[in-house]
Amino acid sequence: MGVQQGARNAIAVVAATLVLFSGQSVTTAVATPSPSPSPSPTSTTAAKLADAKDQVQALEEQASEVGEDYDQAAQALSDSKDRLKVLQSDIEAQQAKVDALAEQVRAIALMQFRNREVDTTVQIFTSGDPDTMLDRLSTADKVDQDMSATLAEHQSEQANLADMQRTQAAETAALADQEKKLADLKQEVQDKVDQAQALVLTLTNQQQEELNEADGGSTGWSLNDLDGATANAKALAAIKYAVSKVKNSQYVWGASGPNSFDCSGLMLASYRAAGISLPHSSQAQSHLGRAVSRSELQPGDLIFWYHPVHHVGMYIGNGKIVHARNTRSDLVIQTLASYPAPWAGARRIVG
Repeated sequence: MGVQQGARNAIAVVAATLVLFSGQSVTTAVATPSPSPSPSPTSTTAAKLADAKDQVQALEEQASEVGEDYDQAAQALSDSKDRLKVLQSDIEAQQAKVDALAEQVRAIALMQFRNREVDTTVQIFTSGDPDTMLDRLSTADKVDQDMSATLAEHQSEQANLADMQRTQAAETAALADQEKKLADLKQEVQDKVDQAQALVLTLTNQQQEELNEADGGSTGWSLNDLDGATANAKALAAIKYAVSKVKNSQYVWGASGPNSFDCSGLMLASYRAAGISLPHSSQAQSHLGRAVSRSELQPGDLIFWYHPVHHVGMYIGNGKIVHARNTRSDLVIQTLASYPAPWAGARRIVG
C-alpha cells in the first residue's frame, strides 16, 4: 500500500469517526431555493374581483352587440309588417277594380250574345227604319270597341293583381325568416346575460357591491345640472322623461317603455315624449341630427359608444349622462367620465 493510499484511508477513518460522534450524515452541499411567499387572502380576493369584472364586462359588451342586431332586426320586422299592411290594402283595392272590370266584360258579352242571331246585312234590309238600324250598328261597333278595351284593361289589371299577390307571398315568407332571426338573437342575448349573471353570483355580496361601484355608481339630477345652459325645450322634455324612468324601470332588450327599456329604446321613448320620432337602433340614431364634439355637448345630445356603435345614452348637463346601461344595472344616471366604454361620437337631435 502506498503513502497516498494510506493517507486516503486515514481520512476516511476520521470522517467516519466524526459522523459516528455527531449523528449526522455527510452529504454534498446543494443550494435549495427559498419558497415563494403565499399570496395573501386580500390579494387573492382582489384578483378574483378584477377577473370577474373583466369577464362580466366582456359578456355585457357581447350582449350589447347582439342587442343592437336584435334592435335592427326588430325594426326590419316592424317595417315589413307595415309594408304588408299597405300591400294588403292595395291588393283589396286592386281586387275590387278587377272585379268591376269583369262585371263590365260580362255585361258587354251579354249584349253581343243577344244580337248574334241575325246577320248585319239582313238587319239593314229588313229594318223598317234604316236610320234607327244604322244607329244600332254604330252602337254595336262602339260596343265591340268597348269590349276590346275593357278586356285589355281587365287583363292588365289582373296581371297587376297577380304581381301584387306574388310580392305579398314573398314578403310573408321573409317575415317568417325575420321572426326566426329575431327569436334566435333574443336567445343569444339571453345566454350572454345569463352567463354574466351566473358569474356575478359566484361573488360575495361585498364583491358584488364593489363590482357595481366600479361601474361608476349613480347620482341624482336636477335642473341645476343644466349648469347655466339654455336647453332646447324639446331636449329638456326628453331629459325630464328619461331621468323620471331611472328609479322604477328595468333594462329589457328591445323595449321602449313605459317601464322597461333598452339603451336605444330609452332614447326613442324620451324624444317621443317631446314629439320627435327616432328609430329603435343606436346605430340608426347615430346618423340623426348633427355631429358635436365632446367639448360641445349640450343637454339633450345623444352620446354613442363602441365601434361599431352598439350603445347610446343622453347627456343631461354638469358632466352627467342618463342611459339604460345593462340588465345588471338597469337605468342609471352617472358621470360621463365614469363610463369607460370607447367613445364613438355625439349627435344633437334638436337645437
